Amino acid sequence: MSVAKSVRVPEEIYDYINSYSGEGFNQKFVNVIRDARDTEPERNETLDRLNKQISEREKYLKDTAKRLDELASELRSLSFDITYIRSRHII
Repeated sequence: MSVAKSVRVPEEIYDYINSYSGEGFNQKFVNVIRDARDTEPERNETLDRLNKQISEREKYLKDTAKRLDELASELRSLSFDITYIRSRHII
């Protein structure tokens, strides 16, 4: 079954569709839509996997930044302690 419709598209979309595989604009248009539909589950799985990786890396970076802040604080404290000890001629 086929439905007759008229569609207005920007020239860039027309050029994209027209460069697709198929004979004639209508078949090319249908092929674009079918390919998008058929590959959507795989693209969604890829996006889900990438989003999970991004979340894991964000957590890692956040945890690392927190630890670096803690270490910087410890180093400042040690530096103050060393300065104090030296000022008292303890070492």
